Amino acid sequence: MPLPSPPSGSAPPGSGSHLLVRAGDTICALPLHAVRRVMRALPIQPLPGAAAELRGLAEFGGEPLPVLDLARLVAAPPGANPTFPVTIVAWAGPSAAREPVGLAADAALEVVELPAASIVGGDGGLIAGEASVADEVVRVLDLEALGRRG
Repeated sequence: MPLPSPPSGSAPPGSGSHLLVRAGDTICALPLHAVRRVMRALPIQPLPGAAAELRGLAEFGGEPLPVLDLARLVAAPPGANPTFPVTIVAWAGPSAAREPVGLAADAALEVVELPAASIVGGDGGLIAGEASVADEVVRVLDLEALGRRG
């Protein structure tokens, strides 16, 4: 079953509601408008010779879904062995060419509101910046950048 299209006129990278997820020893904030579904970790078929960030392919809605290792994407140090690993199905890439992608993470935590003014730094790519949430530093991600990588 095809995924619904993301809303048009989405908020700029960084601002708005975000899903906090743990990836290794790092907490990441995914823009909620790009998140389609959160589920327990999907079974993955590795692809020989694939980049380290690509864990492999999973089946989602009868279609192949590339699953990326979120901790590797953000260069997070390893964390404790996850108790409830998840796959987040999200839209990735520029607005005109978005594709569904799976993001393997250690846990989904909560939804928070991040005002754009609270986000500092960033690398001009996947990491839109960092913000403080409940006295923890959170990496705010721009999933549109995934289509620009490489």
